[in-house]
Amino acid sequence: MRRYIALLFALMANVVAARAQLSLRDYAAAVAEYSHTLAASEAVVEGSDADLRRARKGYLPSLDMDREMNYSFRKRVEERRLGWAMRADIAQPIFDGGSIRAAVRQAEARSVVARERLDATILDEEYRAVAAYWALSRAEIYARAMSNYLAIVSSLRDVVARRFDEGYTSKSDLLQVESRLSDAEYLLSSADEQRLVALHNFNILRGYDPMTDVRLAQSILDSMYMPQRAMLSDILARHPEYGITLGERDYARWGVRATWAEFLPSINLGVYGLWQPNSPNVKGAGTRIDGGVALTFHTPIFHFGERKQALRSARSAQRVAELAIADAADRISLEESNGWTNLQSTRARVDATRRNLELAKENLDISTYSYHEGLATILDVLQAQLSWLQIYENAIAAHYDYALAIAAYRRITAQGVW
Repeated sequence: MRRYIALLFALMANVVAARAQLSLRDYAAAVAEYSHTLAASEAVVEGSDADLRRARKGYLPSLDMDREMNYSFRKRVEERRLGWAMRADIAQPIFDGGSIRAAVRQAEARSVVARERLDATILDEEYRAVAAYWALSRAEIYARAMSNYLAIVSSLRDVVARRFDEGYTSKSDLLQVESRLSDAEYLLSSADEQRLVALHNFNILRGYDPMTDVRLAQSILDSMYMPQRAMLSDILARHPEYGITLGERDYARWGVRATWAEFLPSINLGVYGLWQPNSPNVKGAGTRIDGGVALTFHTPIFHFGERKQALRSARSAQRVAELAIADAADRISLEESNGWTNLQSTRARVDATRRNLELAKENLDISTYSYHEGLATILDVLQAQLSWLQIYENAIAAHYDYALAIAAYRRITAQGVW
């Protein structure tokens, strides 16, 4: 019995949790946790950090061991056919022209680029989450508006049908209202479909079943704080896209140094130890006394102009990376200007539709009352209904555009979407 009671309470807890309101911040966190794109970017960062640690190992000595076993088909006098040898080498670079240092600096630049790309991915995923959240809010509000519109038209249809039965109105008035009622039913069906599509997209982004119902804690009709305009210098200092171009510039700059180092002299110190049978190999006994120290000097002399062409290619890549920095700054400046303009215009549309909606609602009430009193025609009421519907749709679209404009501007300025 206790088990069934516990199961009942668990089911009730699940129902309560399912019906709990979901805030925008919690939804964005769930989307980020489920995002495969974000997980891939984090894996790239881990790989770049590993490459950096590996590049730094180039300063340290290395130990290698070679093992060899051979068998001679022709047996010499008193010598064994089977032979073997083991050699251990310790190598330490003394001077390499700066190639190791350049490789480390390039690995650091790649690590910076990977982290900046991760920040850019976070901004993109946050914006996707906000867009899906507001799209569902818009779809729900629009569906409720269509339901209210259907109720208004249905109420008017009942009044006109009653007056037609009493002989106070014509058949054409009843047909016009019934036609409007059919159109309202169609609009409601389309609104329900849009709401379900928005719900599917909302749930897929967080890894839930597409048909999972949800209650939103925030709405596009809520008052939203308009962000202040950001300075371009502040935007560039924190914008990941600009940081990516800086990292790629540093990578290309050290690429020139790495290319130059390939054609400079190098010095390596090596120590080796050799363990193998005595020569001639009579009893197969091994010895540990063989070994030595080697100091290697390598100096490139002539490569038919290869160094010149390699440096020209590396410097061209550096020039391209430097030009990309200026291009990124111009692109971010343009996006910020367009985003701010869009933010101001959508805010103005929200204020305008708010006033127009109040006037349309008042006009609808007056027209409906006048028709009941015989002071207005059915066309006046239908026109008032249509005007109210259009203005309500404009108001929903304006609030949705304003909410997205805020998120887009904060994304453009790299301030976080909320």
